Amino acid sequence: MNFLGTFASKLLVPVSKIVNDVPVSRCITNCSIGKGKQKTSSVVKSRFFRLNWGIWIRTKAGRDMHLWKKSEKARLELRQHVFVNATQTRLLDRMVSPYWRRPRYWVDDPYQPYQERNNFWSTRKKPLP
Repeated sequence: MNFLGTFASKLLVPVSKIVNDVPVSRCITNCSIGKGKQKTSSVVKSRFFRLNWGIWIRTKAGRDMHLWKKSEKARLELRQHVFVNATQTRLLDRMVSPYWRRPRYWVDDPYQPYQERNNFWSTRKKPLP
């Protein structure tokens, strides 16, 4: 083997080895070029909703797919919302700007009964009946 062949084999690394060593990161936060401020991920805004007490909710996966073959009970369960866990809440808070973390007040808000966390004694705002 010539000198260039052995040198090139030691210097060049297969692409598959480089690609597999890169860690996966899902907490994508972008910064604006002008001021360097944090930009909001549009995917988070469209898929999740943040309640005033800090938890994020989402709809169940597959709620619009193959409804013709699902039972009425399964369709009813898919229309419900679920909370994300604490790790995902911190991740989503990092992916949006402070503007989207502030409490929102809407007219005729369907989520109004869930905006306060009165089921725990430490966060209760109303006295017990």
